[in-house]
Amino acid sequence: MSIPKTEQELRNNHYQIVEKCIDAPLAEAYEVIASNTARCHGGADSLIMPAGGVFIPVTAKNQIAGTISKDQANAKVTVEHINPVNSGFLQLIELYKTDACPTNIKVYLLNDSKKWETATKSVFQWVQGNETNCFEL
Repeated sequence: MSIPKTEQELRNNHYQIVEKCIDAPLAEAYEVIASNTARCHGGADSLIMPAGGVFIPVTAKNQIAGTISKDQANAKVTVEHINPVNSGFLQLIELYKTDACPTNIKVYLLNDSKKWETATKSVFQWVQGNETNCFEL
């Protein structure tokens, strides 16, 4: 499976988008989502990869990045997987205000794996006060 190399590529080539309106201030929802995304998806993993007939250790990590606009009308959180073999964007979460919704949350799913389906459900559980969930493998 190829991992999207840019946020735009994930937006254009996602498996699915899950979108919901929540009745909470955008800045508050962003803070909860960004901190829990870092808690659940941050960190580094060591892998053993075959290379030229030998196995070498490779460190892979997920980089979590978040931004919120100065007027607090939109924000995003990304999960980017970084390793020497296959890096790219795994998850994109966008938050934005509309006239009808104080905080609209849009999560772009990379694929239909249990991990990303449960990780997406967790995003919406976090903003409802259940901050213990992450994802299932």
